[in-house]
Amino acid sequence: MVATENEMKLEIEITEDEIRSAVEHKVRTAVADQTNQWNVDSYIKERVKEHWKLAVDGLVAEVLNDSKALREKIAAELEKKLRAQLSAALRNAA
Repeated sequence: MVATENEMKLEIEITEDEIRSAVEHKVRTAVADQTNQWNVDSYIKERVKEHWKLAVDGLVAEVLNDSKALREKIAAELEKKLRAQLSAALRNAA
């Protein structure tokens, strides 16, 4: 092909970072568009409600299962504090 007076050659360099940035912008825009749909709020509330129940049930079960260990820990700490107070009282009385 022979170049004429009216033709112009144009080259543009685009870096990988510029491509990544453009794609990220498109993804962010798509996510924002998705969240603007009318049913998204109710969908999110339902998913939170489902996971909330599971999370709370798990925590309650964990506390109930570990209650013996927790009582033992509390008892050991109380015993340690009482021994320290008793030792201090005996030293002060002498």
